[in-house]
Amino acid sequence: MLGALFGFGAGFFGSMPVSGPIALIVFRSSLKGHFSKAIRVVTGAAVAEGIYCAIATFGFVQISTAYPFLAKYIRYVGAVFLLVLGIVFMFQKVRFADEMAPIPENKNSGLVSGFLIALFNPTLFLTWGSASSTIFSWFDTISFWDMLLFPIAASTGIISWFAILLEIFKKYHGRIGEKIGVYAIRGASVIMLVSGGFLLYQAAK
Repeated sequence: MLGALFGFGAGFFGSMPVSGPIALIVFRSSLKGHFSKAIRVVTGAAVAEGIYCAIATFGFVQISTAYPFLAKYIRYVGAVFLLVLGIVFMFQKVRFADEMAPIPENKNSGLVSGFLIALFNPTLFLTWGSASSTIFSWFDTISFWDMLLFPIAASTGIISWFAILLEIFKKYHGRIGEKIGVYAIRGASVIMLVSGGFLLYQAAK
């Protein structure tokens, strides 16, 4: 069941960088008090990300089975990917007013809107491809349950992070603003840089 644990962690911590249309909807909606709309959009997006994650996960298993020697190189790729993201997020500027995506008006459109926004974001496939390949490259054996539970847990982790974030906004509504986005980005960048450095060190052994 390690697949579920790592999947949840990847979804939870991977959602911390406050960038992209989904995060912008969450922040702008919560600042206006539209918490239910924000969580519906997140749920729809999490389903789409789970699909990308599942495709990436099963694809990695097939490739690693056919070409086991690639595992070490995949670790290098994953480490570099984390380091690059960490550097990008460290210096990223957030402009909510200019980049906000439209907020859906009803429950169904909220779910569908979040799903479509994530589904048509091709960078998510690359992100989950790197995440799943890096994580599973450290497994001695990969079971069917690991592959099945990893994307499900990843979607759950995404929703959990944003649910916590929205609860914070509910409690401190009116007293926090765009600065929280900067703090979240900087914190996530530090985590990514440390993780990338560790993976690079391990892969070089």
